[in-house]
Amino acid sequence: MPRDIVDVAAAGTVVAALALALLALLVTVSSSGSDPRADIGATAALLALCLPIYLWHLAFAVRGAVPRNASGTLLTLAVLVLGATPVLGVAWLNTAHIVAVVAALTLRPMLAVPISVMLTAATAPTALLLGASGPDALWLAVTTGMRVIAVYTLVWMVVALRRLLRAGAALAEQAVARERLRIDRELERTVRRALAEITSAARRAQDFTARDDRASARVELATLVDISRRGLAEARQLIRGFQQPAFHHEIASAAALLAAAGIEARVRLPAAGLPEKVDESLRVALRTELARLLRDGADEPVVLAVARVGGEWALECHGESPVSCAGSTR
Repeated sequence: MPRDIVDVAAAGTVVAALALALLALLVTVSSSGSDPRADIGATAALLALCLPIYLWHLAFAVRGAVPRNASGTLLTLAVLVLGATPVLGVAWLNTAHIVAVVAALTLRPMLAVPISVMLTAATAPTALLLGASGPDALWLAVTTGMRVIAVYTLVWMVVALRRLLRAGAALAEQAVARERLRIDRELERTVRRALAEITSAARRAQDFTARDDRASARVELATLVDISRRGLAEARQLIRGFQQPAFHHEIASAAALLAAAGIEARVRLPAAGLPEKVDESLRVALRTELARLLRDGADEPVVLAVARVGGEWALECHGESPVSCAGSTR
């Protein structure tokens, strides 16, 4: 069984459409005694010819596509269904909706809508000509229209869901691409600034060397080394920051996740702010407490607070009875 939500919806739509199409055989069986033209064997044989064409169009429709030679197969289906109606009687009119559905899924809207409406509307007078009573003919027209609307709506929903997921994936790819460009620009600016300073220091050192001013040249070379180390450290810090979100962003995301789970959560951070480097143990403490709250729930609002405890940074969870979370960082 497919796990993807779109595949599940598509499979369910095809099964539901097939079940509605098989209704003609069931109605033929039930009306075989009252309608002398009702022939179960002929109905089953014609359904065996019509349903593959119907399912072929549905299989393409749930993927938002139209099969090749769709007009030809639609015409074949119409001939089989409408041509057999005078022979098989009123019960066979229950299959008229498959022609209307295929027309709606295959043709352009300017043709599909009027053709589907005309096919649905024609079921009532056709049923009257075949000997059905007025209420039965009206009920047949109504149920035919409902089946057409139901199948078409299900297919449209599957196609819309597929397009929505594709659009979401495309937007995510664009967001990732924009973030990569931003990271590249940040790194480029950092490296370019360091290279410009290194080049300037190297030129000054070269000038001092040409003047035989060794002391000044050594100072410039030391400056060059310091600039190189500082530039490398800044690049590393940027990369580390891109790889791991800031802790205040992470704890805010945790509070939002708790709120989505129905747990009111507030965040309390030091007025002076957090240190630039937060030890991994504080992040582990946050994730541990988040997992506990999501698993056990909370009867009252909770506060996620970061404070200095014994010279170390610690995460605490306050409710009616304060509980210190495992994990802290200096």
